[in-house]
Amino acid sequence: MVGWRNIGEKSIWRRSLPWAAPALLYLAAYAVADLAFGIAVSPLAAAIDLAAFNLLAALLFLCARRHWACLLLLALLVAVFFVGSGAKIALLGRPIMPEDVHSVVALVRIMGPSGWLLVVLPLALMALLFLANLHLRGRVAAIALAALCLAPLLAGAFPAEALRLADRHIGNRPWDQRENFVERGPMLHILQESLRAFATRRPAPSEAEIAAALARLHRSAGTFPHTRAGIDAPLPMPAAYQTASGRNVHVLLLESFWDPTPLLDPTRPILDPRFYALWDETARSTALSPTFSGGTANAEFELLCGFPIDSWAVKFELGFNQSPCLPSQLRDRGYRTVASHPNDAGFWNRLSAYPRLGFETFWAKPDFAPDEMIAWMLSDRSLYRQIDARLAAEADGRPVFNYVVTLYGHWTYEMVAERPAVVPIDPAQPELGQFATAMYYKSVELMDEIERLRAADPEALIVAFGDHLPNLGYNWGGYKNNGFFKGGWGDFPAEMYLRSRETPLLVIDGSAGPLRLGRQPLYRLNALVQERLGIENAGIAALVPPPEGLTVRPVPDSVIGLDESGAPFLCQPQQVDGICAAVDRWLADVKLVAHDIFDGDAHALALPPRQRHAVTAAAR
Repeated sequence: MVGWRNIGEKSIWRRSLPWAAPALLYLAAYAVADLAFGIAVSPLAAAIDLAAFNLLAALLFLCARRHWACLLLLALLVAVFFVGSGAKIALLGRPIMPEDVHSVVALVRIMGPSGWLLVVLPLALMALLFLANLHLRGRVAAIALAALCLAPLLAGAFPAEALRLADRHIGNRPWDQRENFVERGPMLHILQESLRAFATRRPAPSEAEIAAALARLHRSAGTFPHTRAGIDAPLPMPAAYQTASGRNVHVLLLESFWDPTPLLDPTRPILDPRFYALWDETARSTALSPTFSGGTANAEFELLCGFPIDSWAVKFELGFNQSPCLPSQLRDRGYRTVASHPNDAGFWNRLSAYPRLGFETFWAKPDFAPDEMIAWMLSDRSLYRQIDARLAAEADGRPVFNYVVTLYGHWTYEMVAERPAVVPIDPAQPELGQFATAMYYKSVELMDEIERLRAADPEALIVAFGDHLPNLGYNWGGYKNNGFFKGGWGDFPAEMYLRSRETPLLVIDGSAGPLRLGRQPLYRLNALVQERLGIENAGIAALVPPPEGLTVRPVPDSVIGLDESGAPFLCQPQQVDGICAAVDRWLADVKLVAHDIFDGDAHALALPPRQRHAVTAAAR
């Protein structure tokens, strides 16, 4: 029998294989990405990217022991970085990026058993096929291996220069990674963005840098924006609220909670009428999330720590210093701090992140009885009921910070017979109808819990919001069919960009009732909670007050927001005129302080009280 190794030794096969086979694999991946996901790399970019891929393939062949193993490695590379990126763009509007490495564990958990097959196995096989197949004998193999190592070493020695060269000759649109992908091709895209991740790493800031940043933030500081039309003016603090003692706080982060009515029949609202009545009391206030269609933990981080996130990378996964965030602030004031989420405790690294934020108790999946399951998700009704019972049974006389992250309503919006569809399910596009059904039942259970809390604890502070918009099919099909979204991220006007981050927000300030807050970035709710509790020193969130008169929502590669009149604005990279100049300076200082507190030496927390007070006083 003639084996692959023997065939590979034939001279004509040896000469043609390193060029013909990789090209065929690349073209096959191109066709799959185009036909399955509608992602087509521009022909010129594909030709250049293919040449680079062929060069890589030739070097791999020259230092490979067996050609079949090298072919399998190349097939996996194009499957992951070409087809995989096409699928990710279709779902989330963004290709595979270097920072996605931090979310691999969470992705596998979301996908379940298929995650091991589609994510872990290809990555493990690529590593095995490269390392186990190296041929370390002979001058040609040594030269090829040296060439494979030399390029990253040179780029690592001069990362900034290499990045400038790549951006100049290959191009870069940081506000639109989809466009970058189709104008570069998969190989050049992942290499260029990996180089960027390496080149833009920064050392921890010094004490002098932090003092200067805090001073600049102090000079430009605004307060929590209460003054715009349709937003509540500052409310007088009732005497009972002057100290935090005795007043419970309930924060309900609602998985994918959003009103799908605009995508269906606007004359037939989907959610519970009680929810609309309460939401109307807030003048339909909304939260502006840092994320879209996923990344719940970034929405959590913003609320709990009061700092904006403008990256797709999930902060919980990256790790951070133990920090005086909202749970820590309340615990130090005598609160019992409890976090609940009926998923695996390690999902999004919550098991490690929550204690660093100041939670003393974390109830996860094993702590809840699976007594009302919707496919793999515990219903919100059961989650609320079980949390209420445990809080009552384990009460110790302290006020409670009850922080709840729900799970029901998570993609892929499975349905059960006990919860029949509330709108027709289109077999060609089932996500929208399934999602609408889930949101109806979710709103019913939310209102039941809010009504129970207000009756049992009239002075409690209640905050409820959606963490992000839902995923509704490839290429945002559920949004695009009626014009809710048009084009790609880079084509969105400011208002549409805001719409892509906007979820319902309810803040009920005890007997003062629901607050009208307009459109509020999630990180600003941190200061609001502390303000309504009468906490004088609002902690680290007060170190980064917003620019005077502006509502600023940083998102990956862009900044969106509202100016002093409430008009939307959009700032893209290198746009440094007018409002965008002020926003750019503000965000740079905020990120510097965040780097210091969460990943650096925490100089901002160790500065003399006089310097810190100057900033926190401005924030109030």
